[in-house]
Amino acid sequence: MDASGTGDRRQDRTDPPAAPSGRSAVPELLLVLLGAVAVVALLVLDRSDDGLALPIGVVLAAMAALAVLAVRRAHAAAAALDRSARLLRAANEELEASRQRFRDFAEAASDWFWETGADHHYSYLSDRLAALLGRDPQPVFGTSLLDLGALVEDSRNWLEHLADIEAGRAFRDLEVMVRDAAGGTRVFHLSAQPVLDRSGRFAGYRGTGIDVTAETLARRDAQFLQEVVHDALASISEGFVLFSADGRLILCNDRYRQAYPNLSDVLVPGAAFEDILRAAAERGAYGGDGSDMAAWIEDRLKRHLLHTDPVDGCLSDGRWYRISEHATGSGGIVKILMDITELKRREEELAGQTERLEATVGALRESERRYRQLVELAPYGIAIWDRAAIRFANAAAASILGVGGEGGLVGLGISAFIADGGPVVERLGRAAEGEGQRVECEVVRPSGERRHVEIGAYPAVYQRAAAVLLVLNDVTDRRRTEAELQRSQKMEAVGRMAGGIAHEFNNMLTAIGGFARLAERSPGDRDRVVTCVREIAKASDRAAALTAQLLDFSRRRASDEMEVVALAPLVRDLRVFLKPLMSAGIELDLQILDEDAHAVANPVTLNQAILNLALNARDAMPEGGRLCVSLAVEMPDGAFLARHKALGRGPYAVIRVTDEGGGVPAEIRDRIWEPFFTTKEPGKGTGLGLWMVYGTAQQAGGAAEMEARPDGRGSVFSIHLPAVGAPDVRAGDDVTVRLGEGDGASILLVDDEDSVRAYLKLVLEEAGCTVTEAADGLEALERWDECGGLFDAVVTDVSMPRMNGPELARNLEERNPDLRALFLTGYASRGTAADLTAQPGRRILMKPVAPERLVQAIRDLLAD
Repeated sequence: MDASGTGDRRQDRTDPPAAPSGRSAVPELLLVLLGAVAVVALLVLDRSDDGLALPIGVVLAAMAALAVLAVRRAHAAAAALDRSARLLRAANEELEASRQRFRDFAEAASDWFWETGADHHYSYLSDRLAALLGRDPQPVFGTSLLDLGALVEDSRNWLEHLADIEAGRAFRDLEVMVRDAAGGTRVFHLSAQPVLDRSGRFAGYRGTGIDVTAETLARRDAQFLQEVVHDALASISEGFVLFSADGRLILCNDRYRQAYPNLSDVLVPGAAFEDILRAAAERGAYGGDGSDMAAWIEDRLKRHLLHTDPVDGCLSDGRWYRISEHATGSGGIVKILMDITELKRREEELAGQTERLEATVGALRESERRYRQLVELAPYGIAIWDRAAIRFANAAAASILGVGGEGGLVGLGISAFIADGGPVVERLGRAAEGEGQRVECEVVRPSGERRHVEIGAYPAVYQRAAAVLLVLNDVTDRRRTEAELQRSQKMEAVGRMAGGIAHEFNNMLTAIGGFARLAERSPGDRDRVVTCVREIAKASDRAAALTAQLLDFSRRRASDEMEVVALAPLVRDLRVFLKPLMSAGIELDLQILDEDAHAVANPVTLNQAILNLALNARDAMPEGGRLCVSLAVEMPDGAFLARHKALGRGPYAVIRVTDEGGGVPAEIRDRIWEPFFTTKEPGKGTGLGLWMVYGTAQQAGGAAEMEARPDGRGSVFSIHLPAVGAPDVRAGDDVTVRLGEGDGASILLVDDEDSVRAYLKLVLEEAGCTVTEAADGLEALERWDECGGLFDAVVTDVSMPRMNGPELARNLEERNPDLRALFLTGYASRGTAADLTAQPGRRILMKPVAPERLVQAIRDLLAD
């Protein structure tokens, strides 16, 4: 429809109806006059006194004229009504065309439109919204504006818009997020104007919706990348700062601020580099008078803009740094500080050495150059892991994991690179839940090479889902150096312990030698000789106990079985081992409250467990203090039995190790017994010490506990073992050294120590045996052949020159398969002891050997 037609219809709606033409106006007037005369005549006739009446014809003519006039009036009204109907139809058609034009515009636009009533329920949603979503919008948007709250992420933003909606005010850019038919995310901005009725009351809203998905997601990705960069820069050990092209600070990590402690308050985003230089000059960086300060600032500013080669300098925190500046693509400047304090100290040491070390200095400088290049190329691996696969990784991360190119890791799982990675991967995954982690693990590259890597895991977000930011650092070389240092420290500790043991052995040898010489001077004084001999025996027993404890410490005992252990001597003998290992200022206090305390345990592991607790207590007191090891027999209370429901009632032998250190933080007390859990620095502990203590106590049917001291100083670790009585000592064991009445045996005795062999021969002959001696295995074979092999058993030392005990036993077994053998040794591992006694007729006895033990071993051997 053209514009002129529309204009005609609008004119019809506004002009009044046309008047009748002139030809019909006069007759119509006459008819009106006649009608009026007739009416007047009737009234006059009705009121006349003389009874005169007008003619009937006149009256009828007047009435006819009035009827004609009424008909013509009705006809004119009908014509006017018909004209109005035509005009109404034209107006409706124009309104429908206008509505259709609005719909066409709405559907052609990239935006979509909507309308609500006064109750905020939708009365119109353009089809463009359904096209964008690929589905019916009603289940998504609901039936009312008030249903949009479920689609708004920011609750505060929704409350602000809801207040406008409830008040009927205009609102703009209400952001909602919905899912389309394909499962993708759509973001819309809704804006609306209120509609008022003729009385000015709120009648609803008319508004638009704009699809801003691409812009919103791009903005969020940019924000995510910015957060990743900030997290990465906060994780590195180098100082980092970024200036814009106009010289204003954009980014600055804490490590950089630590290098300039007197400028930390001005190193904030937006600060101009010139202002920072001025603050530095005013706070001491410039040493001259105020007149040259401007020149000093200008010189530093030019140097900053020229991006010169890296320079070394000692900054205000007192440490040396290598300062590198680089131009960015946008015209800004990146500044990196690498701490080279240790390198400077090394250079100063090398500067005072002779010319023979010049080659080494050159190698160190070359190494320094390579190290500088690595630092400038960001050697720290950075990766984003969504717990399913790696979604982003830099070149350093790819290099650490042995995959070429920075994009080579994308899409791969992290568990494929971590040896035995189940627990490690699970622990790293906790970072996505807000619990930061730092672990060290072994990485297996695709080539099969294994590397030690420190991995820091921090919460991150990837595509609006929880993810993990991984920072990787290859520490393989550092671990090797630490291992060498540990070996050095271990050798130092062994040396100190050897000095303490040598001191104790010298005391015992002094007693043995001294009493022997006193007895030698007065051989006729029987009482004096007996007293001296008894003291010699006591010193010998103490030496034997110390040797046994050494074997327990080195785990060279032949048996790992449980036995009844006298706990008082075990605790008392700790002084020998702990005395040389205690740091200066530590007072060792042993409190034996029950001398008769016994428990069934493995003496080797129990001794090691107590030693571990004592060494941990020592490490907890670097400034010195009192270390107390106590032994008592106690009845446990109900709380103890409630904590350890598997334990029975009865007396328990309790060994407590108390220190005056800083104590164990409450938040980690439940984890101290876990394998590999340690609070010590890397390289200072394995985390297995307390786990071994816990296992030793459980193996013996007891429990291990930790409690804080009442005064708040230090910790108390305790081992609770079920107490048992002392083992029965058979009467006569100390004096019976014979095989028995009428018993005898022919023994081949082999030992390379003349004094030991002479002692053993006397014991065996006193027991009623016939003894043939040999100094080593070859001589023993000769004696065997000379005597025709008529021996009941062979007693041989394990370690001998030319031919040792096991070799001798194998040779004699060829001559007599049923021959019994008793092996004597000063030390033997459990594996060695098991090999020696694997077949029947073989026994092993640890030196030093008491007479009654040797005779009992021969008796048991012959009885097999």
